[in-house]
Amino acid sequence: MKGVLPGRSAEQPWQDFSLIERALSLSAELHRSQFRKARNVPYVAHLWSVAALVLEHGGDDHQVAAALLHDAAEDQGGEPVLARIAAELDDEVADLVRQLSDSLADTTTGEAKQDWDTRKRGYMASLAQADDRVLLVSACDKLHNLRSLLSDHLQLGESVWSHFTHADPAVHFWYYGSLLDAFRGRIPPSLEQELSATLERLRSRAGAAAAGLSPP
Repeated sequence: MKGVLPGRSAEQPWQDFSLIERALSLSAELHRSQFRKARNVPYVAHLWSVAALVLEHGGDDHQVAAALLHDAAEDQGGEPVLARIAAELDDEVADLVRQLSDSLADTTTGEAKQDWDTRKRGYMASLAQADDRVLLVSACDKLHNLRSLLSDHLQLGESVWSHFTHADPAVHFWYYGSLLDAFRGRIPPSLEQELSATLERLRSRAGAAAAGLSPP
């Protein structure tokens, strides 16, 4: 059928829809009390958006499930949550989530994460060893983060940066630029192009605001 992505068909659009249902249920349970930075948007909006992007760029059902749970271990319990994902979904989804996490500290018990810079540099280094299936989910996550940042900047202006660990936008541009370099040639071209274009639009707005101009 024309327009159906590889690996899916009109007769069989999913490889294992029950896996997606379990991932949706678990992610909603784990993140139900969270909100996005800057605005009071329930955090699950981000998870659903990343999963949609993974679907749109040809990801399989395990990648979609990992997209729905990509922040679960990092933010909601570390290794015990990974064990729960393996038990309630399967080992493959748990392994993908492990590789998508920049920390496995169990913050629910008071365990502290490493500092932001250490975690982000470690995550970027790990991408060089990760397979392309991990990179697809990671790139979709970063694209939605950039889309949200751009939307927040359109509404809140430069005050948006105060909601993050680093209030200097240059740090964010360094991080996303470095991630884009790691993704180059290893993710679908359309995804790479949109990541680059969204980052440049955000950089342009922030630069114009810093110069006292009217952002485009």
